[in-house]
Amino acid sequence: MSNLHIMLNFLLVSTLGLVIFAAIVLFYHHYIWNRLSSARTEQWMLGALMGLGTVLAMLLAVDVSNGLLLDARVLLMGFAGLLAGWPGALAAMMISIPARLLMGGEGGFIGSLTLMLAPLVGLIWRRIQQDLNWQPGWRFLVFGVLLSFALATIFLFPEPQRSQALQQALPLLIGLNVVGSLLAGWMQLGINQNVVRTERLRRRALRDDLTGLGNRLLLTESIESNLAQPNGEKGSFALVSIDLDNFRHINDTLGHKVGDAVLVEMSKRLNQAIGPDDLLVRVAGDQFAVRLASASANDVIERAQELLMVARQPLQLEQYVLLMTASIGVVWWPKDGTEAKELLQNAEIAMYQSKRAGRNQVTRFDDNMRTALERQTQLTQALLQALEHGHGLQLAFQPQFRLSDSQLIGAEVLLRWTHPELGPVSPAEFVPLAEQAGLARLLDQFVVKQVAIQQAAWIRAGHQLALSINVSVLSLKAKGTADELLAVLDGQGVSPNLIKIEVTESVDLEGSNEALAALRRLRAAGINIALDDFGTGHSSLSYLQDLPLDIVKIDRSFVTKIEQDNLSANSVLVAILALAKALDLLVVAEGVETQVQRDWLVAAGSAADHG
Repeated sequence: MSNLHIMLNFLLVSTLGLVIFAAIVLFYHHYIWNRLSSARTEQWMLGALMGLGTVLAMLLAVDVSNGLLLDARVLLMGFAGLLAGWPGALAAMMISIPARLLMGGEGGFIGSLTLMLAPLVGLIWRRIQQDLNWQPGWRFLVFGVLLSFALATIFLFPEPQRSQALQQALPLLIGLNVVGSLLAGWMQLGINQNVVRTERLRRRALRDDLTGLGNRLLLTESIESNLAQPNGEKGSFALVSIDLDNFRHINDTLGHKVGDAVLVEMSKRLNQAIGPDDLLVRVAGDQFAVRLASASANDVIERAQELLMVARQPLQLEQYVLLMTASIGVVWWPKDGTEAKELLQNAEIAMYQSKRAGRNQVTRFDDNMRTALERQTQLTQALLQALEHGHGLQLAFQPQFRLSDSQLIGAEVLLRWTHPELGPVSPAEFVPLAEQAGLARLLDQFVVKQVAIQQAAWIRAGHQLALSINVSVLSLKAKGTADELLAVLDGQGVSPNLIKIEVTESVDLEGSNEALAALRRLRAAGINIALDDFGTGHSSLSYLQDLPLDIVKIDRSFVTKIEQDNLSANSVLVAILALAKALDLLVVAEGVETQVQRDWLVAAGSAADHG
């Protein structure tokens, strides 16, 4: 046989062996390893794969001459013992030795003995190298040399096969083992380092850097792991979503450093309040979640109440003593969801329901909450489409009369919306949704534009009627709102004197310099400013003094309680009218529907009404 032929055979067998080795290691690390539950199982599986690879190598063996076969069985079986220990060596032998015997042919027994010696060499070197402080290259080189001991079975062949194997196959096999060990070792080392690095990044991805708790991804994996267990091993569990109330104000007033300290301290407290089998994670921002293991439906709420009490405890941070509360939502598996994503969503839905109900409380999820949320989502998307295309939105006008002579003096502009599928939608429903979804300014821009167009048409027809427009505080807080509104009126040729702006009293209005500046800008341009629903929201004397007001609108809840000649029943209304008079504000009464109400208001000094 020529040297070229020998070299080509050597390269072919080496390549096949390395390809099989690489395929086994890559497949194991990327698809098998992270699914196994114990180190012993990992060793068994890796050894079994090496055994299968050895069988494949034997099937692809290269005929050197006269039936003398060359393959990478010794290399693969040796690595089975080196990488997977005795469980892996045993698994590899259990697969490869029966396969070799089934292949038949001469040397079946001797070949099987070789398959036993190779993993034994790997096991011995696995133990020895633990006490050696050698570089990886030297370790794999020596291992390749030691694998040659497994080739001692060649001496068991009868003549002339023995001499032929010693002359033609042994040098190639020794070279294959040495070179293959070096290349396969470095290959395995690189893959191992990549896997370790990937696992380290994965674990970092499962942790919250600030608190050291797990994050949403870890919680999701934990739930999915529980749900993947056989039905008989699954235990019922609860999921508790916890959101700190008004945490944004801490960041805004005391700074993010104090805010971070609050989150760290709160995470410690909550972690101490849960059991060893429970899991606490920080979901996002000031939101936490707890998976309560083996929780029955009866004690879920009780345990959630305990967490609520923990959140209420005063926090001592540097010179600050902070009083915190939390809003909590609770779901229970399997009643409230069967998948991790569904359970997490439902827990948050219940938590936000706690916030809407006043905060500092626990709410158990029910299906009506999801139905309501789905309706809100549907309406929000549809409202955005309606604002972009103008479909289904139209103005309505509620007349305003002077009480003294019932003369029509203006109208309040109301927005009506008809959904293409759901029909008419109340402003009490879609206006708050617009504010929550950040559509308040778009809504106000639409109304102002339509009002300007309608007012211009009436002016051309010879009518002069003041129109009152409700404007959201969120719009007033946005930069440029006042100038934008005045530009729309000017573009239609509408005098600002024919427009009134109504705002609803709120903490956001009083505390916003931007909103107050916008109102002053509008008032300076000639627009009257009215405070809507006075007496039902956030009211204070300083509030009335600071706002650039011209009109106070008394809420209908006061008007409907008017009783003729009953000072006690009408005392609050009398006080409101006296205050408005002292501040030189025009009074408009809402919802005047009876003659008794009208007469009383005229006598008391109210100037106008609408109903």
